Amino acid sequence: MLPFQETELLLRAKDGDHEAFAQIYERYAPTIFRYIYQRVGQLELAEDLHADVFLRVYEGLARYEDRGWPLSSWLYRIAHDRLVDSVRRRPQWIALPLETCRAQGNDTEKMVGTRLELEELHRSLDALTEEQRDVIRLRFGAELSIQEVAMQLGRSEGAVKALQHRAIQSLARRLNVVRG
Repeated sequence: MLPFQETELLLRAKDGDHEAFAQIYERYAPTIFRYIYQRVGQLELAEDLHADVFLRVYEGLARYEDRGWPLSSWLYRIAHDRLVDSVRRRPQWIALPLETCRAQGNDTEKMVGTRLELEELHRSLDALTEEQRDVIRLRFGAELSIQEVAMQLGRSEGAVKALQHRAIQSLARRLNVVRG
């Protein structure tokens, strides 16, 4: 979506045009959901947070000020804030997504192996710097381009590429050592 189209939709949505808000939702809901799900790993929690993000967007339209940043930056900021709030309130354990359990069927050995691999991945991600984790989650979880990640994080494209490269190297080293 072009910047002038975003601005027009935002202005219409701020004026109470529900169709404009629906267009914003349709455009950004899938990527915001992927971003949230990638971080929480639980379908039900991701769905709840996703709904809450767009409720807050709707409620915050009247206060939104265009500062020259893409609309997606504001949406990801709200999603990030909701994620931080949810992490503070939930227990610190890793849940295996229900879809993974169903995919494994009744094969307990495979299910345990999958769970251990997910735990290894989560520990490896936790070992990255916060910036590296953000880049990895935005690039591969939310499927944003380098340019979009740079805008979201307020960094140059070169800095994002460097963070991504270092993060991938670190993950590869850690996962190879663990499997070893």
